[in-house]
Amino acid sequence: MGTTARRSERMPKLEGVTCVVKGSGTFYLALFHQREENEQAEGRNEAMPYRFLFAILFLLYFSPVAALAATLHEVARNGDVEGLKQYLDQGANLEQPDETGETLLISGALAGQSAVVEILISRGANIHARNRKGLTALHAAAYAGHLEVATLLIKSGADVTDSENRLSTTPLHLAAEENQLAVVELLLAKGAAVEAEEMNGYTAITQAGWREHWDVVSALKRAGANCQPESFTGEWLYSRCEKLNP
Repeated sequence: MGTTARRSERMPKLEGVTCVVKGSGTFYLALFHQREENEQAEGRNEAMPYRFLFAILFLLYFSPVAALAATLHEVARNGDVEGLKQYLDQGANLEQPDETGETLLISGALAGQSAVVEILISRGANIHARNRKGLTALHAAAYAGHLEVATLLIKSGADVTDSENRLSTTPLHLAAEENQLAVVELLLAKGAAVEAEEMNGYTAITQAGWREHWDVVSALKRAGANCQPESFTGEWLYSRCEKLNP
């Protein structure tokens, strides 16, 4: 039986850290719909031109903001330290989200730009800031396997057990499923909860096992993680997990 066929259909596919939010246009649509409902209730069909005017004013105001956000995040993702400092010195918003809703710190962490992350932290960036799914910069670094960035974030107070997100996933879950062994070992050394369960009830060892990341499974077993029951994960994964020497 092939690997794909052996894996449970229940196993969740991580959607990634960057697919999060549509941006400030969502805010405009909410205002537009509310205004339209009020006008219909009051029979103000003549108000249509004002809605177009509002839309034009909105675009005139928010387009430069969106452009600046895109530039800022590009600078952060590319590791342009001097460019980032210049923007920040000129008063750029440290927490300005990009078009996907990521903060600068999350963008820098996901790209593995440790120097950028260090600058942002020193300037007071919110280390606990979340994207729309509730994931933090440490989730991003763990997912992408950036050990130096993860170390910086943890030293600065990032929570290695954080699961307050829509997926109920911890940084350990993400690192384990993506086979980021060095980050897994760092998180374990810093007190990550090996038996924490994500939204579907899976622990990190099960997520690593489904992907056949056996070095990660062994590291988790050495840290005290238990193989989840056969009735939950299936015979194939349970037997492989149990037989594996940590």
